[in-house]
Amino acid sequence: MALQRRENDLVVGLRVWAAAHGRSRYKAALIPLEDVWEVFRRVPNRNVDDAFEPAVLAALLNTLEAAGLIEQVQRRTPERVSLPVKVRLLAQAEPPVVPPMPMWHPDLSWLAAYWTSATAKQRSAYAAIDRWLKSGPDLFRIPLRERALEIFGTFGNEADFPMPEKTLDTLTSGPLFSDTGRLDELLHTFRPPPPLITETFTLEEDDSHYCRVGTGDVLFVVENSTTWWSLVESLPAGHRLGYVAWGLGGTFRASIRAIKAKHGITQIRYFGDLDTSGLRIPLRASGTALDLGLPPVQPAKRLYQALQSLGRPRPAAAKEASVSTGTAGELAQWLPAGCQAAGRQLLMDGHRLAQEWVSYRYLQRSSDWHDDVR
Repeated sequence: MALQRRENDLVVGLRVWAAAHGRSRYKAALIPLEDVWEVFRRVPNRNVDDAFEPAVLAALLNTLEAAGLIEQVQRRTPERVSLPVKVRLLAQAEPPVVPPMPMWHPDLSWLAAYWTSATAKQRSAYAAIDRWLKSGPDLFRIPLRERALEIFGTFGNEADFPMPEKTLDTLTSGPLFSDTGRLDELLHTFRPPPPLITETFTLEEDDSHYCRVGTGDVLFVVENSTTWWSLVESLPAGHRLGYVAWGLGGTFRASIRAIKAKHGITQIRYFGDLDTSGLRIPLRASGTALDLGLPPVQPAKRLYQALQSLGRPRPAAAKEASVSTGTAGELAQWLPAGCQAAGRQLLMDGHRLAQEWVSYRYLQRSSDWHDDVR
């Protein structure tokens, strides 16, 4: 609770008294009533209404006790306005322990000056980046989310980075993370623009993005925007794709209704995160497609194989981590045959694989996935 000026001045005065008498701010201190009176009488404008002073002090002490800052000792004075014979000034919270600073990679040595003032989350991130740099990483330039997943999904702990690919979406304070140019230079990253829409299907809900990439008869849907960009920029010559859609998560089920005969789509292929929602999305969209007389939504076989090979599982969000054996089997059955057993076990373990593990670097260097777009 926010304190008024008088209450704040009184508790500050009590802390000054405790420090002057050798009491640690991190341990409770008993202060006799006569000393409480002394502190009270030094509070500016303590009694502007010229009220009965014991009543004023009693009200201030009651407020401080309600705020969890003091305790009034049970034995009280016998006067008309009863006051505690002592006040227990409660301990302030211990300052967080600053962990030992790492022996920095040369590119991060300048962070030594900021280690003690950094937040716990910043220090965890600095340490993970330091371990990544020391691992001799492949510095092929990739999108920021893909690099975040590589760093915090490999060198960060699960408690600090539950969604490692999104770490740098929100960690934007401090001398490194607030300087996007310096951060991109250090991590060898770039920030791809959102999908550039060259043809947008008119939808009842205007929330889906379909980009024409050719004259083919295949619609390829990608769950997340970073992987959408990486895949579009890596398409091989001679692909069969007509459109690559950014599925925008669960909205794909609604947007699939926009596909009309004029678009000439004979196949719909999908690639997304490997978790319960990432599998429910295409399954439900496939049901909608069949109801509309459209082709079913099929998994991108090679890309899911690559995801299971390249990815490092992380615990799923709490709402997705608990899934029955039957549900895990039903969801995993949509995957390519060779991916189903591992996919089912992943879900039963309460884990997930973010699709950004299949990075721009992989898509540029490997041709193993090209069958998915031909």
